[in-house]
Amino acid sequence: MLRFLCLSALLAAANAIVCLPETCATVRCAAVTAENCNGVIKANGGFCGCCDACITELGEGEMCADMLLFGVPSTSQCAQGLTCDPATHTCKAVTTKRETGPCAEHLAKVDARLQAEPFLLGLERPHCDADGNYLGMQFSGSQAYCVTKNGTMISGYMVNRWETGDNMNCQCARDQYDYMQTGLIGKMFHCEANGNYASVGCTGSVCYCQDMYGKQSVLYYMGRQRMEVF
Repeated sequence: MLRFLCLSALLAAANAIVCLPETCATVRCAAVTAENCNGVIKANGGFCGCCDACITELGEGEMCADMLLFGVPSTSQCAQGLTCDPATHTCKAVTTKRETGPCAEHLAKVDARLQAEPFLLGLERPHCDADGNYLGMQFSGSQAYCVTKNGTMISGYMVNRWETGDNMNCQCARDQYDYMQTGLIGKMFHCEANGNYASVGCTGSVCYCQDMYGKQSVLYYMGRQRMEVF
């Protein structure tokens, strides 16, 4: 508790510092050259932007932080092609594809907000696929819910966050939503409350086993009436 209070006091003091136009007039800058810098030289990267700074480049998986302390920016940064993940505070590779989709754009804005306010609570990072679209399951507070690839919420599919585990994929909810947008009728979908395909599906009078992604098993076909009796 004491350490937390000390950290809070330091952060409050850091935020209270204001860099005035005349601040640099009282600062004496040490020379930063390629000979004495084992990293990259960042122009005006020191205290209040008064002096050049030597920045150490971090590799993938190394701890990183972009916090400003007492007017002095961090003396390290993730190397080119890497970004500081605010969730793990480690450097990770930037995936080009993820920068183009709707989820990737949302994620970039959230990450920028979290970098500016690292202790901000309640802001959810969206879950994106390799193409930058939204994954089926997203979180909001204590709830997990299903969305389309562009992030539209699919009504009727929401469960408690702690009930999802690694099994919630929302594939059935997505396929049902896409089918309804076509205006066609007749196809039946058997979905669980979490948006996954139910273990048993039926088409007409024929029922079958299927996995949570809707892949049917040809080994267990039977009539609907027999399935109900069974």
